[in-house]
Amino acid sequence: MGRAIKKPVEIEFITFDEFCEMSKDIHSLYPDRIEFIFNGYNVIKKNDECFIIQTLEGFHNFTPQDVLIIGVKGEIYPCKIDIFEQTYEVLEK
Repeated sequence: MGRAIKKPVEIEFITFDEFCEMSKDIHSLYPDRIEFIFNGYNVIKKNDECFIIQTLEGFHNFTPQDVLIIGVKGEIYPCKIDIFEQTYEVLEK
């Protein structure tokens, strides 16, 4: 069995609060729900505590306990904050 170390890769991320703030400026085509495209992926606002995010693996909930990672090829996926903090070092803006 081999062993490996994950290569350092710089990613972008957005917090739930930042995503909520950004979504306020979105004008949805649907009067009864907010649905939009982010980075080429469908997003539906379920309620004030949850967005449903399309990812490469299907649809996932994005909640205040997550950050949304934007991968090296533009793919997006939610990641629990504690896992994010163990895996990534936040760089200065």
